Amino acid sequence: MTDCVDMRDSGQAMKKHYQDKKMNRKRIMKFGLIALIFSTLLDCFLDQNRINVTTDSSLSTDKIRIDQGFYSISESSDEDLLKIGLDKVVYSDSKAKQFETICGENDFLVVYDNEFYTIFRHFIPNDFYDGIPEPHTYNFDFKKIGDRINLTLNIEGQDGEKFERVMTKVADAKKNIWGRQIKK
Repeated sequence: MTDCVDMRDSGQAMKKHYQDKKMNRKRIMKFGLIALIFSTLLDCFLDQNRINVTTDSSLSTDKIRIDQGFYSISESSDEDLLKIGLDKVVYSDSKAKQFETICGENDFLVVYDNEFYTIFRHFIPNDFYDGIPEPHTYNFDFKKIGDRINLTLNIEGQDGEKFERVMTKVADAKKNIWGRQIKK
């Protein structure tokens, strides 16, 4: 009879051992899931670039699209760029989206109502220590003057700059490169 009791105790001990192992695995998975969620939230809310868009009363923010990426200046004309856009849409339908910039050339294609466009290049010098640029705030301000739209881009941050452009008509894109007429 003591053999039966010992076997039951041994079986219960093994069962407890496997239950403990299973619980540890669940704890590790829960901790991993919590860490993943936490790091994702941190990534979304900390150290991100921001876009602010303002217009005068004659223009509408829901007609603005801003793409961000890289565009080679050796392309044939702006017509191709307007057809395909850049890598990522970072502003449309009056909503800004998360985006990252890189060291080097960061291009922005700005389109108003598929009628006007312009291109900006924000150059961020290489950071030899960690290679990750600090976040910036991109302030786009649109003003209509006569039949033209003037756009001021004020970039705040470590590598801030200010640009002012008169937006070009999309209808002229075939004759332009980087928003300027191609010289022949």
